[in-house]
Amino acid sequence: MNMNFLAIDTSTDICSICLYINNEIIDSSDKLVDSSHSKLLATDVDLIIKNNKIKFNDLDFLVLSIGPGSYSGLRVGSSFIKGLGYAIEKEVIPINTIHSMNLELNFIGSYYVGIFSHRDYMFYQEFLNGEPVGEQACDRVSNLKSIKIFGYGLDKISNIDYIEVKPSSISLVNYLIKNYDILLSNKKHISNISPIYLAKKT
Repeated sequence: MNMNFLAIDTSTDICSICLYINNEIIDSSDKLVDSSHSKLLATDVDLIIKNNKIKFNDLDFLVLSIGPGSYSGLRVGSSFIKGLGYAIEKEVIPINTIHSMNLELNFIGSYYVGIFSHRDYMFYQEFLNGEPVGEQACDRVSNLKSIKIFGYGLDKISNIDYIEVKPSSISLVNYLIKNYDILLSNKKHISNISPIYLAKKT
């Protein structure tokens, strides 16, 4: 099946945009943001569309990383994509950020995939041989099991040993292609799509 879509990930300090046309990635952009994604996102999306001579109406749908991750980043990304979806009358397919990051791994055994939250906290989920275990949460790294950690932004936490895995719009593309039928069957109306905001454990 031929697919055309735009994917964005603003769950961290990376503003990641990917354009997938005629079943291939034709352009992508990953930029670090200084403060707010709102300064980059709309401009960069417009640029990537125009540079590739694509019209928004050529897209079949939009893809959004819904977190967990940065509150402000997720809010900006969600507001932008939902607004765009309404404007061009296209569906939005939401994808869990940690699940898309996990797809890039090939690790046997127990491990965490995490994203820096604040101080010594991270948003995380445990996995076993690639499959999720339990629920996603936000907790101090010191409260977690002593198992392998893959993640992003965790250098801000002292005394943590981890392997970096960056969230990205390309990971969203890969995740969607692998799980398209499931995502399509579970699709929601734009108004019912919300970012995943995880409160820290107390």
